[in-house]
Amino acid sequence: MTTSMSRWFVPAVGFVLGLLIAAAEMGRNASPGQAAVAFAIVAGYAIALRVLQSRSDMASLLSGLPRDERWASINLRALSLAAQLIAVVLVGAFLVAQFGGADSTPYAWLGAVFALGYLGGLVWYRSRS
Repeated sequence: MTTSMSRWFVPAVGFVLGLLIAAAEMGRNASPGQAAVAFAIVAGYAIALRVLQSRSDMASLLSGLPRDERWASINLRALSLAAQLIAVVLVGAFLVAQFGGADSTPYAWLGAVFALGYLGGLVWYRSRS
């Protein structure tokens, strides 16, 4: 399977996310040490994936570069399972908030975004096939 994504894309995104998280921590009046730890966790994960990409099928997959069609299929099935789980959790959290008298609006919005993303994906991929 060929892909146009660079092997450095995920580490670069990891570093940018690490910097953004560290900046958010500093904005919350965290200490520089806490911000550095937050950055180190995200950047360390990105570096570990980059280092292990060539040695581990799982790291390669998590980096967005599945080795072959089998790993791409495993990724699609895992994403499908995760999406179904998120849908169930969102509905459950919405119902618990509704019956508990709490604000269920965040769960309703997240559920709506999830549903629109799914329906939009169906329309998009149907039109492209």
